[in-house]
This record gives sequence, C-alpha cells and structure tokens, in this order.
Amino acid sequence: MNHRLENVAAFIAIAQRLFQSEKLPAGGREVAARVFERLRTPSDDGARHATRYPACERLDATLAPFMNDDTDFGAAARAIKSLEPDLGWSRRSSGVNGSDGYIDAHVHGMICGPGGAESRYDVQLGFSLMLPHTRYPDHSHPPEEAYVLFTPGEFRQNGGEWIDPGIGGGIHNVRNHPHAMRSGSVPFLAIWALLTRAGD
Repeated sequence: MNHRLENVAAFIAIAQRLFQSEKLPAGGREVAARVFERLRTPSDDGARHATRYPACERLDATLAPFMNDDTDFGAAARAIKSLEPDLGWSRRSSGVNGSDGYIDAHVHGMICGPGGAESRYDVQLGFSLMLPHTRYPDHSHPPEEAYVLFTPGEFRQNGGEWIDPGIGGGIHNVRNHPHAMRSGSVPFLAIWALLTRAGD
C-alpha cells in the first residue's frame, strides 16, 4: 500500500530531525539516515499487532510532561499519542540480567515496522517505554540500530560501563553486539530506528 497516515508522516518527520542531533554518535546518525531514506517510500501490508501489555497503561503518564512542550520532543509525544490506536505492541521475554518483573515493566511501540501503524519489513521505527527502576536484559540482534533518549536513562554495550548520553542524546548499537538499558527513578522513554535487512 502506498498511502501513509498523516500522523505516521508527522512522526517520521519529527523523528528524522531528532536523529540528526550532534548529541548522537556519528554511527547512530548514519544508521538513522539510511532508515529515513527507506521511509521516503510508504509501505504497509495492513498487519497490526494490537495486543496491549501492562506497561502500555503508563504511556499517558510518561508522555504527559512533553505534551505542551513546543520542542520536537513535544511534537513527537503528541504524535505518539495520536498514533496509539494504530501502534503495534511487543515486549521482550528473553535475555539475561533483566530485573525482577521486567517483562511486565516494559513495552515497545512499533510505528513503522512489522505489525506497526505502517507495517513493513525493511526498517523499524518506534519507541521503548520502561517503568522506573527497570533493567532491560542483555541481548543482541542482527539489525543495526540507534536510540534517542526522551528521559533520563542509561545504556550498556558489550558488558561495559553504564552510560547516560543525556536527554536528546543516544547510542549506536552495531550488529550482534550485546547491549541493555535501564531506567532510574522516572519512566524511561526512547525512540529507536533499525535497519532490518542484514548486510545493507
């Protein structure tokens, strides 16, 4: 399908600006640029992963501090809220070193990608939400990815030290390298962009 929902188009435009920030590693900006190049062409097979999980109930409260913000963070939050009925939801249940109860304490919202508001398979664009004091498990995957933080949070790569790139900052995860993330005293919210065809 070549038609794109207006609120999907709006989120893509906002996210593209956020992923161009100099606060991101150069590799993260490069990955994101390739994702957004592919997103110039709409593609949607109509599949939707509509099952909601417990952490979805914290989305409104997590977005609330941004809703009246006149920055791109505010615009992104409003776009996510408008997309909520069409989002694809998922969560991870594998990996090591996750905190107790992490499965119910996190959720991923897919905007562009399998089962998302624009269901496609060449890229993924979405966000992760974690409740306070949640440690996501160490995991790895073939797709290369970049993150941009909306809230305080920390990332760990290859078993190294935890790093806090700061709000508006982010990380670049190369293919198949272990990584994890964790929240502190407030909910964690970050958007991510992945290249899902290995070798591209």
